[in-house]
Amino acid sequence: MKAKDILFAIGVYIIFPFSSILMKFASGAENLIYKGLLFVGSILVLGIFSILWQKLLHRVDLTKAYLFKSTTIIWNVLYGVLIFHEKISLAMVIGMVITTFGVMVTILGGNENEQ
Repeated sequence: MKAKDILFAIGVYIIFPFSSILMKFASGAENLIYKGLLFVGSILVLGIFSILWQKLLHRVDLTKAYLFKSTTIIWNVLYGVLIFHEKISLAMVIGMVITTFGVMVTILGGNENEQ
C-alpha cells in the first residue's frame, strides 16, 4: 500500500466520527432549530464520508480499506478528550495501541504480496 493511499484512508476515517459528534451535540441542544441543523450536519458528514469511501475503494482493495475502520476507535477517544473533555482510561490506551499495532502489521505485511 502506498503512503499516499494510507494517508488518504486515515483522512477518510478522521472525518467519520464527526457525524457522531454532531449527533451528541444535537442530543443536548434545547433549541429545535439548532438540533435540526446539527442533525443535517451529521447527515452531510456521512454523505461526504460515503463519497470519500468510494474514492478510497478505487485506490485500494476492500480488505485494506476496511482495515482502517478500526482506527475510528482511536479518533473517537481523541475527539472525546479534545471536544468533550472525557477521561482516558488505561483500557482505552491499551485498545488504541493494539489497534494501531494491528493496522500497521497488516499493512506492512501486505507489502510482500503486492506487485
